[in-house]
Amino acid sequence: MLNTLIVDDEKLVRKGLISTMPWEKYGIRIIGEAGNGRAALDFMQKHDVDLLFVDLTMPTMNGFELMKEVRMQDPKTWIVVLTCHQDFDYIQEAMRAGAIDYIVKTQMDKESMDDILARIVERIRYDQGSKAASSGTQTPKTAPRRIFLLALMSANKDKESASNLLKTSVPSATPYGDRIWSIAYTDDETESSLRRFAAQSDDFVLVIVHGETHISAASIWNYLFYEYEPNRSAFELADLPAKAAGNQTRDETKRLEEHWFSFRWLYDEEQWRLAIALIEQTRPDSRLVTEMFRLSVSLWRQMFRSSGGPDPYERLPESLLSWRDTKQVLDELRSELKQRMKGSAYFVEIIVSILKSLYYLSQLDDLRVKRDLVAAKFNMSSGYFSECFKTIVGKSFGEYVREMQIEKAKRLLVETSDPIYRIADRTGYKDEKYFSKIFRERVGINPAEYRKAAERIEQAK
Repeated sequence: MLNTLIVDDEKLVRKGLISTMPWEKYGIRIIGEAGNGRAALDFMQKHDVDLLFVDLTMPTMNGFELMKEVRMQDPKTWIVVLTCHQDFDYIQEAMRAGAIDYIVKTQMDKESMDDILARIVERIRYDQGSKAASSGTQTPKTAPRRIFLLALMSANKDKESASNLLKTSVPSATPYGDRIWSIAYTDDETESSLRRFAAQSDDFVLVIVHGETHISAASIWNYLFYEYEPNRSAFELADLPAKAAGNQTRDETKRLEEHWFSFRWLYDEEQWRLAIALIEQTRPDSRLVTEMFRLSVSLWRQMFRSSGGPDPYERLPESLLSWRDTKQVLDELRSELKQRMKGSAYFVEIIVSILKSLYYLSQLDDLRVKRDLVAAKFNMSSGYFSECFKTIVGKSFGEYVREMQIEKAKRLLVETSDPIYRIADRTGYKDEKYFSKIFRERVGINPAEYRKAAERIEQAK
C-alpha cells in the first residue's frame, strides 16, 4: 500500500478527496491530511509518506515551497499537484519541480476518478520498475518478453461498455490504466486472435511493447496521440521514444507556449507552419496540447459570440484522442476564424491583441485588474483598447471582468469552505456587503444561499 498524505488549505476539498476517491482499489492508503506545507512537513517527520497530493496555492507554505523541501528531505516521495484552474505556467513549473502528475479539481467527477488514480499508480509502477532495472534487481527470467495491450480509441464508447465488450471477446483482459487493458500472453494464438480483434474493431487498437517491463499508460497514450492513424489497428514498440512520454525541456515548453498564445499563427501562414512543427518535433504531453486547444477555443467563442451566425465550435467532438484529429479540427476552426476576422472593421493585429488580453485575464489569480494596465501591456491606449474590446467581445472590459469575478466566486462557494468575506477578497471585492449585493443582482440569490443550494444538490446525488 502507498501511504498517502493530502495537503490542501481547503478542508472541504480534503474531505471530498478522501471520501470520494476509490483509494483502496489502487493500493493507496490515506494516512493523514494537512492544511498547509508546514503542517505537511511536520506530519512527514513522524510518518512514512510515499505519495503526496499537494495544492499549489496555500497559506504559510505553498505547494511549490513544500515540493522543494520534500525534494531535499525525501526525494523518493511521489508528488501529485492539485490545482483549481488550468494555468499552464503553474502546471509546467510543478512538473519541472518534480511532480509526476496533476489534477484540475474543477474537472473531477466520478467517472474520471478511476482514470486519474490508475494513471498515477501506473506512473509509480513505471518509476519503481525503472529503479529496479537500474539497480540490477530484475533478471531476464522475470521480465516478460512482450506486453500485449488493447487501447480504447473511440471517444463515443464509455469505459464501462468497452470493458463489457472485452469480457465477451477477450476474457483474459485486465485493466491496465486509463482506457487500456492488458492481456496475458500464453501462446502464438494469443497474438493472432488479438490482431484479428483489433482489425475488426472500430474502438480498439492493439499495442505490443517489446522488451519493456514497466511502461505507464500516460506514455502509451502520448505515443498513440502522435502516431495514431485511422486505418492502422496495431502498433509495435521496440523501445518507446523519450519524446513519446512527453519529456520536453524547459526551453521547448516555454517556446511552444509563447508561440501558441501569441496567436499570430491564426492569420500568418508561416507562423502556422511553425506552430505545427514545434508540436510535432517536441511532442509535448498530449494532455497539455489538448488543454491549450480547449482554452483557445473557449477564448475564441467569447470573442465572436456577439458577431452572430452559426457557432462553429458546437461541432467540436467531446474528446480528441489523436494529434491528427486535433490538427484537422484546428485547421478548420482557423479557416473559420480567418473569415470572421476578414469581415471585421479592425485589423487582424488588433483582434489578436484583444484575444491575447482575454488569455492574459484567464491566467490571473487576482482579478483586481485595471483596464489601463492591460491596455498598456498590449501597447494600446486605454480609450482605444476599451472601444476595441467592447466591439469585438460584445461587452465592456469592466463587465467582462465582473463576470469573471462572479464565476470565480460561484466556484469557490462550491469547492471551498471559505467564509464569504474571504471569497469576496479572493474575487476582487474588498467590501463583503458590496460583493453580496453584486452577487445577488447577477445570480438571483446571495452567496450563502448559493452555497446551501449547491450543498443540497450534492447531497441529493
